[in-house]
Amino acid sequence: HNPAHSISVLDRATYIAMAEDVSNEDLEDLQIACLFHDTGFSEQYEKNEHIGARLARKWLEKNGYEPARIEKIEQIIMATVLFSVPHTHLECIIQDADLDNLGRKDCFIKTLLVRKELNTVAHMDISKNKWLEVSYNLIHKYHYRTPTARSERNEIKLLNTQKLESAIALPASMGDK
Repeated sequence: HNPAHSISVLDRATYIAMAEDVSNEDLEDLQIACLFHDTGFSEQYEKNEHIGARLARKWLEKNGYEPARIEKIEQIIMATVLFSVPHTHLECIIQDADLDNLGRKDCFIKTLLVRKELNTVAHMDISKNKWLEVSYNLIHKYHYRTPTARSERNEIKLLNTQKLESAIALPASMGDK
């Protein structure tokens, strides 16, 4: 979770939104939410989405956004809470963009970077085997919500799921390195 991730989420969300004919105002709201969705990490690791929404609200109020739009953007940000249920198309788009790597060939590079982040920044000691289980749980439970993400990412996501299943099935004697 860093500026590069936020830009990646912004780029993917913009792509999905344009592919699915989202209005200009909705696109702008989605893009703002993407930029703020992980800013809460600057204050704390867990439950950072609430902080990101608060920071977005402060910026949006300062820039004269209407209260209804501010609330909408906050809800889009809150949709990035892992396994939250989206209620709008924009919330589906940001979830798909935030978890886009699950259906890409660089999935395991990205997930290993998150493990490293959790071990160093959040001071969690997550073993390789535990991380494989966590990654499998995420990739197995999350289903892309938008037609664009499903059509472009499901095939590789399935392959990534199978790779994780194989890795988890390896004998424990392979070690926890």
